[in-house]
Amino acid sequence: MKTKIVLINVFTAFLILFFLTCLKIYFNGKEELSTAEELLKNKNYAQAVVHFERAIQWYFPISNTASLAAGKLWDITLHYENENLQEEALKTCRLLRGAFYSTRSFYTPGKKWINLCNGKIVHLMASKSAGDNKTSLIFENQKKKFLKNMEADRPPSTFWSILIEVGFFGWVTCVILFLLKAVTPTANLKPKPAVAYITAFLIFYSIWVMGMFNV
Repeated sequence: MKTKIVLINVFTAFLILFFLTCLKIYFNGKEELSTAEELLKNKNYAQAVVHFERAIQWYFPISNTASLAAGKLWDITLHYENENLQEEALKTCRLLRGAFYSTRSFYTPGKKWINLCNGKIVHLMASKSAGDNKTSLIFENQKKKFLKNMEADRPPSTFWSILIEVGFFGWVTCVILFLLKAVTPTANLKPKPAVAYITAFLIFYSIWVMGMFNV
């Protein structure tokens, strides 16, 4: 009976933690997007780019925040390019591409934007190498070379990605259960539950750290 109650508590704590994590991701993304749009209205492009990037990094599958932020970053990239600010355009485009790659786990979100960025980055990099002669064979060869490198897929390890998730939710759940089950109302410790949850915490925390280093 006690085992059943513990399992129910663990599952409930996991659901609460998962729900709160989702809320944090969703609302933080919305907040970053709102901040970025306000900065963009004031033509503060440099700071707007920073917050648009963060909005994408707070990626939430059912939210359109990342897509909206990506569209704005793309527009800023084109703006810089039209103003002949090639370095700024290249930097912004790389940030857009990197923002989606930083959120990948079991799958890669924003593939449409990544592909657009690959083409734009290749064009900008080849333009720097070719100078004004953008119709030369050197220019085309540079584009092919850069594109090959850009499209090389280097996915994170699925195994270690799973361990990161397991480790993270595991050690946080252990902390919650430690407070609920190992600490008495008078702030004393119950020895057996305390040892059990501390041991479990160390195991899950170690798994999380290993996953972070090996993903």
